[in-house]
Amino acid sequence: MELKEELLDKENEKLLDRLDYTIGLGKNKNVLRNIIRFSKVMNEFGCKENCNIVIRNESAYNLYEELISVIAEIYYKNKIILNSNVLYLNLEKLNLNNFKKIEEGIVVINFNNSRKDLFYLKNIVKEFTENVQGKAVIILENYIVEGEVNAILYKYVSWAMKIESISKQEKENYIKKFMDYNQFIYNKEIIKTFSDKPYWKIKNDMLNIFVNCKINNEKNVVKMLNNENKQTYKKGIDELNDLIGLEEVKTQIRKVINYIKINKNRNMPMLHMCFNGNPGTGKTTVARIVGKIFAEEKILSDKNIFVEVQKKDLIGEYVGQTAPKTQKVIEKALGGVLFIDEAYSITSSKKDEEEMDYGAECIATLLKAMEDNRDNLCVIFAGYTNEMDNLINANPGFESRIQFRINFPDYTEDELYEIFKQFCKEENYKLSSNIKAFLIEHFKKVRKEKNFSNGRYVRNIFEKIKIEQANRVSLDENNVSLIQKEDVKNVITDIENRKQHKKVVGFAC
Repeated sequence: MELKEELLDKENEKLLDRLDYTIGLGKNKNVLRNIIRFSKVMNEFGCKENCNIVIRNESAYNLYEELISVIAEIYYKNKIILNSNVLYLNLEKLNLNNFKKIEEGIVVINFNNSRKDLFYLKNIVKEFTENVQGKAVIILENYIVEGEVNAILYKYVSWAMKIESISKQEKENYIKKFMDYNQFIYNKEIIKTFSDKPYWKIKNDMLNIFVNCKINNEKNVVKMLNNENKQTYKKGIDELNDLIGLEEVKTQIRKVINYIKINKNRNMPMLHMCFNGNPGTGKTTVARIVGKIFAEEKILSDKNIFVEVQKKDLIGEYVGQTAPKTQKVIEKALGGVLFIDEAYSITSSKKDEEEMDYGAECIATLLKAMEDNRDNLCVIFAGYTNEMDNLINANPGFESRIQFRINFPDYTEDELYEIFKQFCKEENYKLSSNIKAFLIEHFKKVRKEKNFSNGRYVRNIFEKIKIEQANRVSLDENNVSLIQKEDVKNVITDIENRKQHKKVVGFAC
């Protein structure tokens, strides 16, 4: 019996160690250890207490998925839940009757709504906890005053965790740990360069370094990166021409550039644009290239200035904060491009008794800056076609300042495959010959789905395939650069299984 308990504890610790490799999660190990101990004691006495959790997310990154995957495995290993599947649901899409039919081991409720919905949440969790065995609820608390969810749900939620914001020092420690673990040679400049990037980009870059070092049989990261940086400089117009698909978009952009070049010494036209289209159709990529071309043609002053923002970066929380906050963003973008994604959301916030919309103040500040800096600022608004049309058409100030409105079509399945191939080429992966037809068939099916994210979906599936491939080749380091059909098939099968679970329950999340 003692041996069995010892082996179980080692297995738990091995699962907990996964949290050490994701910044902001490590401190939750002690909470999970206590849950394990608690569940063992309760089982010995024949009691069944809930192990529901509130997770307060203070990070700007989606780290909760990694934390929840560890929780699911630990709960399943310790017989707290009956299987380790996880189902993510939004509160507004829950139905109390269907909620009882959920077969997953853990249900995750993403809660970021108004205070009044807390009581509806309480009823949902109460019903679930009292009537369903072998399952657990995790509530993601994103935008509520700390402890408020806990106070209302204290009878039905036993544990609390926190995903902390990520500091630059933590990023640096993560990179050093990765480099040391793999016995790579690096310097302080490497650490600084990578730690300035977003956390998700750091993780991706570390995986790329690992693969490239294996392929080139090189332990010196400094040397490898220097060799990569010696690649010839590509002009912005060449980058535009090399983009996959988007032929009509590229034609329109060329016309815009030629028009501005011809007229810049007469009466400088405004540079501002509106990019309409679904997510993942290349709007951000084209916006970056436009900024680069404008700088190369001496239309803008700095090709390196590209400021990407959303509503939260422009709108203040209190009266008097919005105009200075928006102005600060504008000043940062002078000489280059200010790219505002989901721009229609600036004026479309839902109002209630405790919430004010400062969108009009933000737009007034933007319109003035677009006029005053017409020769040294390009503002590009982007978002869904109908919503953007409504925003621009509803405001005469936008109509007079935005001359260029460009529509971005969805990619075809063949173009999606070419994008996937491009990702592979950029990161030195090779594809086995039997993958093309399989992937094209998958893209043909998923591109018909509502809210399909085009190139973003391809990037996501590529990252998952890289992880699957890395897991396979870790056992056999031959052909570390080759992606095989089994890598792709395993990822797609997992995606389709998750969708099937959602369809069975009847939720659309």
